[in-house]
Amino acid sequence: MTNDSINPYAPPLSATLSSGLQLPGNGEIMSRAWELYRQHFGVIVVTLCSIWGPCEVLSSYMDAFVFSEDDFRSSFKFVQFLENFFGIIATAGVIHVALHDGAGGVAAALGCGIRRWPSLWWARFVSTLLCVLSFLLLVVPFFYLYPRLVLVESALVSEGLTGMKAIRRSEQLVRGHYWQVVRLLLWLGLFLAIPVVLVIGLSTFEVLPDHWLLDAVTSVIVDVATGYGTVCFFCLYQALARLEASQTV
Repeated sequence: MTNDSINPYAPPLSATLSSGLQLPGNGEIMSRAWELYRQHFGVIVVTLCSIWGPCEVLSSYMDAFVFSEDDFRSSFKFVQFLENFFGIIATAGVIHVALHDGAGGVAAALGCGIRRWPSLWWARFVSTLLCVLSFLLLVVPFFYLYPRLVLVESALVSEGLTGMKAIRRSEQLVRGHYWQVVRLLLWLGLFLAIPVVLVIGLSTFEVLPDHWLLDAVTSVIVDVATGYGTVCFFCLYQALARLEASQTV
């Protein structure tokens, strides 16, 4: 496997991540992800808003006019439905933007998500089922399994894999690098908690007007911030795939 097979639009390896046989540190991976996220911010935002904009408006409407205030279960299930059926299109689109360095713009990103939807849905269904079962049986297997599945979408979009092959590919790439993946997840959790805490704080102290459309807007802002996490996982996937390729030459 060559660098071109991973991303034909990528700049030379020396211009992105460290060369050699060692996996770059999380700081370098997050820095590269921020560079991609910032460079293609407009395309990423429009891609995410094209999918999540209508979804968040619908979700906020349901919370305001259909579900009761204490019906958190129905609200959570509806959000999960939107994520697993429509959000995966946006996720694949963001990965496509990072993979092809923004080539093709929003149309190409959304087209990729739509074309890959069946495999994305199946991979999401199987990986979610495995995580839920591992959590219900014992909590420890969940923490063993989840970090090994974070590269499923990146592998699926980048290598054109089917759902089950992408799951196996993610586990293969993470093998031997589990703790670095865990640390990256923790760093991303801290980063993505900032907009969430900000939104909760503004809502709690009633700094912003209480309106369901405003709730949708703030949710979209969180979705855009979460797009950085998607780019981070792609950069981790790319670094691991390149490391694997350098070891098999």
